[in-house]
Amino acid sequence: MSTSHRLILSLAGIVLGGSALAVQPPAPPAPPSKQISISMGSGDGYALVDSSEDSVTMAGTDVDGQQIKQLQRSLKGHFLWFRDQGKGYVTQDAALLARVRDAWKPSQQLGLEMSGLGKQMSEHGRAMGELGSKMGAHGQAQANGGTRDAEQLQALGRQQQELGRKLGEAARRQAQAGTETARRAAVRDVERLQQQMEDAQDAMEEVNDRIAAKQEVEAAKVDALSRQMDQRGKPMETLGKQMEVLGRQQEKASKAADKTTRQVIAQALSEGKAKLVR
Repeated sequence: MSTSHRLILSLAGIVLGGSALAVQPPAPPAPPSKQISISMGSGDGYALVDSSEDSVTMAGTDVDGQQIKQLQRSLKGHFLWFRDQGKGYVTQDAALLARVRDAWKPSQQLGLEMSGLGKQMSEHGRAMGELGSKMGAHGQAQANGGTRDAEQLQALGRQQQELGRKLGEAARRQAQAGTETARRAAVRDVERLQQQMEDAQDAMEEVNDRIAAKQEVEAAKVDALSRQMDQRGKPMETLGKQMEVLGRQQEKASKAADKTTRQVIAQALSEGKAKLVR
């Protein structure tokens, strides 16, 4: 396997194993449609809710989802639910809610950008898999009776295509991880898939070497596809660096937003602008 291709995969692994994402942009799950953005946070949990758009931004591990759903049915527009000393509270003070929404906007925008990068990585991965399949097809032609080599190349091409797809999915899961546990699981998946893709590429190159000795003309075509694969892999390095930078920025933005939100909660309690949820 070429040094440049190994470096690309290695850098992708380092980048995707970087900073955890605190708040992610809403993504459409299965019906009923609900956009949920989850953040890691210390202290009591809270949730910023927009009932009109059915979106929720949450932090902490002790968020009462059932209580929030009940409030969504009874309250219109935005509200901030939070827990203090084991009790649930809600505020709809416009000024306080505006502070919280503004505080989270930078982190949410960065989350959108990281999701976009994850999509690009997925597209590059699929393209690399397609090139692998083409290499397999040429391998079948140049094997010229060497069925075993041709079938192995085709199988490795399909394997790379599937690994490329899974790698892109794992990258998006890492970008959208709502908890440290989920982020670490996604990082482990990325590292495992990268190793599998590297092993498959090594195996494919070994088969190509055998086939190249049989038919130089067809081997030249396979080598051209291999160079295309290396070229297609180069953007992964750039995307990985961009994800690393955005990850650090979002971690900083999320911490600042969480701090502002907790200040707002304290103010709502001290000024009597929060109601106890019965």
